Amino acid sequence: MLESAGTPPHSGTQVTFTTTLGVIEPSTASTDSSGRATVTFRPNGANGIAIVSASSGGASTSSGSSSQSSSTSTTSTGTTSNDRNLRISVGSAAVGRVLLSANPTVLTQASFGPNGQSVSLAANVVDVNGNALAGVPVTFTTNAGALSQVSVNTDGNGNAFNSLMTTQATTVTAGVGLATGSSSSSGGSSGGNAGSGGSAGATTTNNVASVNITLAATPLVSIGLPSASPSAGLPSTYTFKVTPAGTSSGGSSSGGSSGGSGGSSSGTASVPIRSLVVNWGDSRGDQLLGAVNSEQAVSYTYSSSGTYTIKATATDIANAVGSVSTIVTVIPVARPTVIITPSPQSGPTGTNFTLKIEISAPTGLQIQNVVLDFGDDTPVRQLGGVTGTLQPTHTYTGLPGKIYNITVTVTDATGQTTIGTASISITN
Repeated sequence: MLESAGTPPHSGTQVTFTTTLGVIEPSTASTDSSGRATVTFRPNGANGIAIVSASSGGASTSSGSSSQSSSTSTTSTGTTSNDRNLRISVGSAAVGRVLLSANPTVLTQASFGPNGQSVSLAANVVDVNGNALAGVPVTFTTNAGALSQVSVNTDGNGNAFNSLMTTQATTVTAGVGLATGSSSSSGGSSGGNAGSGGSAGATTTNNVASVNITLAATPLVSIGLPSASPSAGLPSTYTFKVTPAGTSSGGSSSGGSSGGSGGSSSGTASVPIRSLVVNWGDSRGDQLLGAVNSEQAVSYTYSSSGTYTIKATATDIANAVGSVSTIVTVIPVARPTVIITPSPQSGPTGTNFTLKIEISAPTGLQIQNVVLDFGDDTPVRQLGGVTGTLQPTHTYTGLPGKIYNITVTVTDATGQTTIGTASISITN
């Protein structure tokens, strides 16, 4: 303090301090030989602008007296020229800038766990002079996913750390002085992929910052099933189509020499597929088809009938994953048909009989072997993998009344056996 003559008051002059926010400790102090009285201001967790006043006798920093505080501050808008009170920005009122970063900012499905992917968040708060603000509560909000904490106090370096678990693209906001659970954002959202980390897509004002979390583009996969239900043991053709993900390149342009209205122009480049893996849903596990970047037809044979789930998974060189599943019903394979027509049906001993044998198989089913048994003591005939019409002959020499049972056994490629039978009789 100074006397009206500009000299310090005598040592020990009592000065009383008051504040509109927080506390002054002690509230009264004595001047030293230079006229200075020293006290401590404590915000006690408050936020706002503290107006600190000092008075001694009839002199006050709030009056027009000739005595004045040695700590006169610049008055804020709305105060009079006689107001020499000290104004201290406290907590959120002292914030000069909030910055928010996230790592990663681009999510890939390949990195998803059971609950999605974890994203690390860091909000940095500094005052108007660029100094770190410690102990300031920062409120986090998101429009998708789950935050581990809603409000976090800054540490000694002005940092508030948090984390987000999400399976979706989202915008995270961090602010000082926001009501808990608010959804404020600043400046809209400006997206963009930034690789696996950093704070791309971030926007900020003095007390609010936001960052965009995006999903990496993934390949598209489709499965084309056979036109007819596949049969067990028979090959069927399945068509796998892969459309690689595209990444944006180029930039925007406006106007133009021809006087057009302008707009954005960009190109896209596909991200090559590293592998396509098919699981057929049976016990044989995965089949690697390699780098399929368009279509590939694959022949596959199910060993038994039933319902199977086919899953195709494409992974590109950026580790983005696209997958699709479909259900296929495999039916039992139709058996071959065997018809035996003897000519004649009967005759005396020594008759040479002609056996018309007709063998047909479903399309795609191969015949492995045909065995003809004439039903007498002669050796059976191995006819091999034949189909169509056969007309072997055989002479029977049995006694009158004897009946011979003719058997044709067909074994197909699935291991099934189909048997056709006929009989002839010996007459008098």
